[in-house]
Amino acid sequence: MEDKENTFELVETRDALELVPRWEPQAWWYFAAAGFIVALVLLGIFLKRKKSVHDPSRERREAYAAAKKELAAMGGDDIRETALKVSLALRRYLARSLEEPALFETHEEFIGRHDGLKDLPEEIRSEVGGFFSRLAALKYAPLEEAGDSPEELRDSGIGILERVHKA
Repeated sequence: MEDKENTFELVETRDALELVPRWEPQAWWYFAAAGFIVALVLLGIFLKRKKSVHDPSRERREAYAAAKKELAAMGGDDIRETALKVSLALRRYLARSLEEPALFETHEEFIGRHDGLKDLPEEIRSEVGGFFSRLAALKYAPLEEAGDSPEELRDSGIGILERVHKA
Protein backbone atom coordinates (compact mmCIF):
# COMPACT_ATOMS: atom_id res chain seq x y z
CA MET A 1 0.00 0.00 0.00
CA GLU A 2 1.08 3.20 -0.78
CA ASP A 3 1.55 5.80 1.74
CA LYS A 4 -0.30 8.87 0.86
CA GLU A 5 0.66 12.05 2.34
CA ASN A 6 -1.99 14.34 3.55
CA THR A 7 -1.75 17.54 1.60
CA PHE A 8 -4.64 19.14 3.35
CA GLU A 9 -3.38 21.79 5.64
CA LEU A 10 -5.52 23.79 8.08
CA VAL A 11 -4.71 27.41 7.90
CA GLU A 12 -6.48 29.92 10.08
CA THR A 13 -7.09 32.98 8.07
CA ARG A 14 -9.22 34.82 10.59
CA ASP A 15 -8.86 35.93 14.10
CA ALA A 16 -11.17 34.07 16.47
CA LEU A 17 -12.96 37.29 17.59
CA GLU A 18 -14.01 37.96 14.06
CA LEU A 19 -16.09 34.80 14.14
CA VAL A 20 -18.16 35.94 17.16
CA PRO A 21 -21.37 37.58 15.91
CA ARG A 22 -21.69 41.25 16.76
CA TRP A 23 -24.91 42.66 18.24
CA GLU A 24 -26.38 45.30 15.98
CA PRO A 25 -29.56 47.06 16.98
CA GLN A 26 -32.34 46.39 14.59
CA ALA A 27 -35.05 48.80 13.56
CA TRP A 28 -37.68 47.38 15.92
CA TRP A 29 -35.53 48.38 18.91
CA TYR A 30 -35.83 52.02 17.86
CA PHE A 31 -39.59 51.71 17.52
CA ALA A 32 -39.87 50.00 20.91
CA ALA A 33 -37.83 52.74 22.60
CA ALA A 34 -39.86 55.50 20.92
CA GLY A 35 -43.10 53.79 21.93
CA PHE A 36 -41.92 53.51 25.52
CA ILE A 37 -41.05 57.21 25.64
CA VAL A 38 -44.43 58.19 24.15
CA ALA A 39 -46.21 55.96 26.69
CA LEU A 40 -44.33 57.64 29.56
CA VAL A 41 -45.23 61.12 28.29
CA LEU A 42 -48.91 60.20 27.91
CA LEU A 43 -48.96 58.65 31.38
CA GLY A 44 -47.46 61.83 32.83
CA ILE A 45 -50.07 63.99 31.09
CA PHE A 46 -52.87 61.73 32.30
CA LEU A 47 -51.67 61.79 35.90
CA LYS A 48 -51.18 65.57 35.85
CA ARG A 49 -54.66 66.10 34.42
CA LYS A 50 -56.16 63.79 37.02
CA LYS A 51 -54.57 65.80 39.83
CA SER A 52 -56.09 69.08 38.63
CA VAL A 53 -59.71 68.08 39.16
CA HIS A 54 -62.29 70.79 38.55
CA ASP A 55 -63.40 72.14 41.92
CA PRO A 56 -66.72 74.00 41.54
CA SER A 57 -66.61 75.50 45.03
CA ARG A 58 -63.18 77.01 44.38
CA GLU A 59 -64.36 78.40 41.04
CA ARG A 60 -67.39 79.88 42.77
CA ARG A 61 -65.26 81.54 45.46
CA GLU A 62 -62.90 82.99 42.86
CA ALA A 63 -65.82 84.30 40.79
CA TYR A 64 -67.34 85.89 43.90
CA ALA A 65 -64.06 87.57 44.86
CA ALA A 66 -63.57 88.91 41.32
CA ALA A 67 -67.13 90.23 41.11
CA LYS A 68 -66.96 91.82 44.55
CA LYS A 69 -63.66 93.50 43.68
CA GLU A 70 -65.08 94.74 40.37
CA LEU A 71 -68.22 96.11 42.02
CA ALA A 72 -66.30 97.75 44.86
CA ALA A 73 -63.98 99.51 42.40
CA MET A 74 -66.87 101.22 40.62
CA GLY A 75 -67.52 104.87 41.22
CA GLY A 76 -67.78 108.27 39.63
CA ASP A 77 -69.79 107.12 36.60
CA ASP A 78 -73.22 108.22 35.50
CA ILE A 79 -76.21 105.98 36.23
CA ARG A 80 -76.25 104.30 32.80
CA GLU A 81 -72.58 103.44 32.93
CA THR A 82 -72.95 102.12 36.48
CA ALA A 83 -75.99 100.01 35.50
CA LEU A 84 -74.04 98.55 32.60
CA LYS A 85 -70.99 97.73 34.74
CA VAL A 86 -73.08 96.22 37.57
CA SER A 87 -74.97 94.10 35.06
CA LEU A 88 -71.76 92.85 33.46
CA ALA A 89 -70.14 92.07 36.81
CA LEU A 90 -73.16 90.06 37.98
CA ARG A 91 -73.49 88.27 34.64
CA ARG A 92 -69.79 87.31 34.72
CA TYR A 93 -70.27 85.95 38.23
CA LEU A 94 -73.31 83.90 37.17
CA ALA A 95 -71.48 82.59 34.12
CA ARG A 96 -68.44 81.48 36.13
CA SER A 97 -70.04 80.24 39.32
CA LEU A 98 -73.33 78.71 38.16
CA GLU A 99 -72.35 78.08 34.52
CA GLU A 100 -75.25 80.22 33.35
CA PRO A 101 -75.23 81.65 29.81
CA ALA A 102 -76.34 85.00 31.30
CA LEU A 103 -73.27 86.77 29.96
CA PHE A 104 -74.27 86.01 26.38
CA GLU A 105 -78.00 86.62 26.65
CA THR A 106 -80.12 89.71 26.43
CA HIS A 107 -82.17 90.79 29.41
CA GLU A 108 -85.36 89.33 27.91
CA GLU A 109 -83.68 85.99 27.14
CA PHE A 110 -82.28 85.74 30.65
CA ILE A 111 -85.59 86.58 32.35
CA GLY A 112 -87.63 84.43 29.96
CA ARG A 113 -85.64 81.25 30.46
CA HIS A 114 -87.51 78.81 32.71
CA ASP A 115 -84.40 76.89 33.70
CA GLY A 116 -82.42 80.03 34.55
CA LEU A 117 -80.74 79.98 37.95
CA LYS A 118 -82.27 76.57 38.67
CA ASP A 119 -79.85 75.95 41.56
CA LEU A 120 -81.12 78.97 43.50
CA PRO A 121 -84.26 79.26 45.65
CA GLU A 122 -87.32 80.84 44.02
CA GLU A 123 -87.21 84.04 46.10
CA ILE A 124 -83.62 84.76 45.07
CA ARG A 125 -84.39 83.98 41.43
CA SER A 126 -87.23 86.48 41.40
CA GLU A 127 -85.06 89.05 43.20
CA VAL A 128 -82.27 88.62 40.64
CA GLY A 129 -84.77 88.84 37.78
CA GLY A 130 -86.25 92.03 39.22
CA PHE A 131 -82.81 93.54 39.71
CA PHE A 132 -81.79 92.80 36.13
CA SER A 133 -85.09 94.34 34.95
CA ARG A 134 -84.28 97.45 36.96
CA LEU A 135 -80.78 97.57 35.47
CA ALA A 136 -82.19 97.21 31.95
CA ALA A 137 -84.64 100.02 32.60
CA LEU A 138 -81.84 102.26 33.86
CA LYS A 139 -79.60 101.44 30.90
CA TYR A 140 -82.22 102.36 28.32
CA ALA A 141 -84.39 104.93 30.11
CA PRO A 142 -83.98 108.68 29.71
CA LEU A 143 -81.65 110.17 32.30
CA GLU A 144 -84.43 112.23 33.90
CA GLU A 145 -86.30 109.06 34.95
CA ALA A 146 -83.35 107.56 36.80
CA GLY A 147 -84.04 108.02 40.48
CA ASP A 148 -81.11 106.03 41.87
CA SER A 149 -77.61 107.25 42.44
CA PRO A 150 -74.70 105.22 41.05
CA GLU A 151 -73.52 104.42 44.60
CA GLU A 152 -76.95 103.04 45.59
CA LEU A 153 -77.05 100.93 42.45
CA ARG A 154 -73.55 99.57 43.12
CA ASP A 155 -74.48 98.75 46.72
CA SER A 156 -77.63 96.99 45.54
CA GLY A 157 -75.52 94.97 43.12
CA ILE A 158 -73.16 93.96 45.94
CA GLY A 159 -76.17 92.93 48.04
CA ILE A 160 -77.58 90.77 45.24
CA LEU A 161 -74.15 89.25 44.69
CA GLU A 162 -73.82 88.31 48.36
CA ARG A 163 -77.32 86.78 48.51
CA VAL A 164 -76.74 84.71 45.39
CA HIS A 165 -73.35 83.57 46.65
CA LYS A 166 -74.72 82.51 50.05
CA ALA A 167 -77.57 80.54 48.48
